Amino acid sequence: MSAVTYTGKIVRSSKTASSTQKGFFARLLEAVVAARKEQAEREYARYVQIHGRDPVA
Repeated sequence: MSAVTYTGKIVRSSKTASSTQKGFFARLLEAVVAARKEQAEREYARYVQIHGRDPVA
């Protein structure tokens, strides 16, 4: 296992009044989606760092 430090900022959405009215499973699903999105961004940044190029561009 390796550790990598990233310099990019992680922007998190602010909580709104409507988020308190959502049910437990809706909030859980949002948290899971946000966690997977952050994981994908970390993996993408790691790929670019290792290979030195953007695979999409």
